[in-house]
Amino acid sequence: MKNDLIEARLRRDEALLSFLGSEKAAYADIEADVAPLRQQLSNALAKAQDTAQNVLTADNDGSSARKKGQRNQLTQLLRRLIVGLQSIATSTNDARLLALAGQVSRLPRLPETAFVDESRRLLSLAPERSEALAKRRFTPEHYREAVTLTAELRRNISEGRLNDTEGSTGRQSLERLVKQNARAIEQLRTYFRIYELDEPELWQRFVAAAKPVKRGGSDGPAAA
Repeated sequence: MKNDLIEARLRRDEALLSFLGSEKAAYADIEADVAPLRQQLSNALAKAQDTAQNVLTADNDGSSARKKGQRNQLTQLLRRLIVGLQSIATSTNDARLLALAGQVSRLPRLPETAFVDESRRLLSLAPERSEALAKRRFTPEHYREAVTLTAELRRNISEGRLNDTEGSTGRQSLERLVKQNARAIEQLRTYFRIYELDEPELWQRFVAAAKPVKRGGSDGPAAA
């Protein structure tokens, strides 16, 4: 579940809890049905908000943006290398090198780890062809920069996996609480639907409170 969806649903749960607290007199005839769900919603929301503080903050530590920037830089360098290798292979009629050079279009489609492995493989072809590559605009400086970026990206991927593993329990717990509240809201929807025909304003106030609201105030999907 994406962070923005989790946040929208937590804001929805908070708004609905506020509605249930302020409108008790309006729905007095179903209070016996609503009371346990209201308490359940309150308890789960409190736990979810505490968990969200840690889980969502950890996800916003800049790691993803940093890895994306490193990959973009490295992709441009590898593009130079691939084009250079293809040029050398064509010039020397070296079919094996042409096959080893691969294709630039393949790079964006590779998963993180496979991308790093491909970078290391391509860079291993460069040292013995350094002079010929330099003439084709892949210089020793480009090589050193690409090696450094490959190592940094590999390290950041490993650290990110460690953080994901450590945080996975918290995220799973948070998602369970969000889904638990969604089920409670569907039960509340069943109880409040009795007002749809006779007291439509009360029903509409419930519907509005039970709708996820994305950041900035736009409505999310009505379904929990």
